[in-house]
Amino acid sequence: MPIPRIAQILESEILGWTAAKITAAGAETKTVKATGGKVARIIVVTGVITVTPVDGSTAAWSALTSASELNLTGTPMKFSTSIKLTFSDAGDAWILYK
Repeated sequence: MPIPRIAQILESEILGWTAAKITAAGAETKTVKATGGKVARIIVVTGVITVTPVDGSTAAWSALTSASELNLTGTPMKFSTSIKLTFSDAGDAWILYK
């Protein structure tokens, strides 16, 4: 599925949420939101990496791959400190958050 279509689907699923493509240049942790919030969905685009959702400095869920999508649109996960994604290597992931 083309990337613009993925963004359109994510944004239309839950109004008031933000869909963002997060790109890592290598193994690193990217801050999605510096304060707490909620995450409804994470899709790993790059097939050979893992992406772990992190609340502050604590893993909030196990590592995800392109074969495993985190879909919590019915009951979004609360992040108390911040919303971060830890990438095992360079790659892309989409996240739906607020």
